[in-house]
Amino acid sequence: MDSGSDAARELAVQHAAERLRHADSVHRPCEPVSDLIGDDLAAAYAVQRLVTELQVIGGAHVWGRKMLDLTESHDGPAAAAGTLVDAMLVRDDELVTGRDLVQPRVATRLTVRLVRDLGAGAGAQAVREAIGAVGAALEIADLRVVADRATAMDVVADNAGAGLVVLGPERSPRDTPGPWRARLLLDGHPLMPSFETGWDRTVERLAALASAVAQHGSPLRAGEVVLLDAFGTATPLAGDGRYAAEVDGDVIASIRLGAPRPTASEEAS
Repeated sequence: MDSGSDAARELAVQHAAERLRHADSVHRPCEPVSDLIGDDLAAAYAVQRLVTELQVIGGAHVWGRKMLDLTESHDGPAAAAGTLVDAMLVRDDELVTGRDLVQPRVATRLTVRLVRDLGAGAGAQAVREAIGAVGAALEIADLRVVADRATAMDVVADNAGAGLVVLGPERSPRDTPGPWRARLLLDGHPLMPSFETGWDRTVERLAALASAVAQHGSPLRAGEVVLLDAFGTATPLAGDGRYAAEVDGDVIASIRLGAPRPTASEEAS
């Protein structure tokens, strides 16, 4: 690639990042950024990195990654990665308003905490030994690109749709033999069918993620928490209420969606 092409690609990445950041700031979906970067996966990850770098410059701290399989939904990679920063973390049972979101979807995620770095080509034994803790989380995924027009490159560029995360408790791998069965609840009622996964699938997905992120310059590091899409895909929110992730019969994380209580000044006006 010549210098002119390099400059054009860099400019496209910058414009794509600006478009996504603006959509996030105004809480409205934007036009696909794939019209700027095409089907260039490396460029999509470059957009994601630039947005994350700007967040870090603004004081954010990276604490983990998320993984999505885009083969069926967007005819994309089987292991697409996103980067998680502390601004995405919310407390268990915290109230979140819909006006702070763009196109929210909710999902239960399997989580693993790494105690070793993981690079491309890691075998099953190495992957298993890198897992220091296992848990689950409730994620509010939130794509900034108009959903019905988004390509796989849009999803990757937009940080795999990373939104808000409520982390549940973690346990030692020795205490969690699996398999694990999870489902989503809305006000205590099932929102979708339950999903089951176990260690073999977890190790397989984590190995695929390690290879994908290493290829694009951001290998998995010890201390990071990884959200895996082992419990099915995200589903659109079904109105206000308490959304909860249930694993093996226990609610492990929840979030309340609804309007905030009016302030004293708002009540007086």
